[in-house]
Amino acid sequence: MDRSRLLPVDLPAITVNNNGSVKGKASFVRRLAIGFVILSAILGLLYVPAYHSAQSPFSSLSDTPSSAEPLGNSRLMASVAQLPGWSYNTSRDLCVYIHPENNTSILSPTGICSLPPYLLIIICSAVANQEARAAIRNTWANKYNLDNLYNSTVKIAFLLGKSDNDTLNNLIVEESSQYNDIVQERFFDTYNNLTLKSVMMLKWVTSNCYQAKYLMKTDDDMFVNIPLLLQTLRSRTQAEILLGSLICNAKPIVDPKNKWYTPKYMYSEKTYPNYLSGTGYVMSTGIASKLYQAALVTPLLHLEDVYVTGLCARRAKVRPVNHPGFSYIPRKIDPCVLRNAITTHKVNASNMYVIWVKVNDTSIPCSNRTRTDRKPIVLSRSGRNAGYYVFKRKTINKCV
Repeated sequence: MDRSRLLPVDLPAITVNNNGSVKGKASFVRRLAIGFVILSAILGLLYVPAYHSAQSPFSSLSDTPSSAEPLGNSRLMASVAQLPGWSYNTSRDLCVYIHPENNTSILSPTGICSLPPYLLIIICSAVANQEARAAIRNTWANKYNLDNLYNSTVKIAFLLGKSDNDTLNNLIVEESSQYNDIVQERFFDTYNNLTLKSVMMLKWVTSNCYQAKYLMKTDDDMFVNIPLLLQTLRSRTQAEILLGSLICNAKPIVDPKNKWYTPKYMYSEKTYPNYLSGTGYVMSTGIASKLYQAALVTPLLHLEDVYVTGLCARRAKVRPVNHPGFSYIPRKIDPCVLRNAITTHKVNASNMYVIWVKVNDTSIPCSNRTRTDRKPIVLSRSGRNAGYYVFKRKTINKCV
């Protein structure tokens, strides 16, 4: 408290009229009241523009709650809650983070594209996921098959950001030295930075492996059936493709407690454009270049598959196409199902070996009829959550 406010003040002299009223005291109180009113008015005038200035980024975003809705409900929270790492005033200009004019790689494989591969598979992995990378190297991306069975037409690399743990970063240096299959870029490897990771992939490929015919993006919890993928690609007649598991009419999640929450200041449309599940998609390198150039002028959205194969594809006038061999739904560990699947999702390190053995067990016969456990789906506001989209099983796929 201001010490001057504790000092005694001289009150005006008191005069008493014939009616016994106290004129001096009444006059002082009136002046005090008038001063308080004027001060309140001044503060109010200062407060109103300051409040609206601070709130303006949300002014067109918030939903007006109905009279029956409590002030603290989820709809009101969704209109103002900010995404960790991407608050409303954080720049979403990709050039700020990607630095397109510079080489930003910390680690990069040497000679991986000296002989241009037919297919380059980039596997997005977390810094700490050494076990998952080892399982992939020992199964569907093992070196013998890459060098011999596929006649050096398929190359793989793991894409990582950096960790704030120097010990983990040092282990990545050792891993890169041993396997020569690590691309590490200068951004912190967090969930909400996955879009930066995918755009870094596009940058690295267009700079270092632009002569490859096809690029596949996938994750380290995916099993990829390379022979079937090669067969699929060689049967395509289009010069340029963007192929995967198509998601249609998905609506942004506006619950701030949800892992895939999308605040309206990052995306204000009612639905996402059609896009491919980020669990696995493949594109011609010409498309990769177009998506990269589109990303440099498209405000960032933290959901990488929506951003790259939806928003950037829309800007580049590229149409994502569905193929039933790709799926974001976990499949049964059934060799007859897996042999007809290009991608299998949510595969941990131990199951990676199980699937590899089953797929390659020639003693297990399968009928000529293609077996699959994947029924057509359509997105819905109700049903089971599968990431940041919700779907329910239908007999007809309404994706077009």
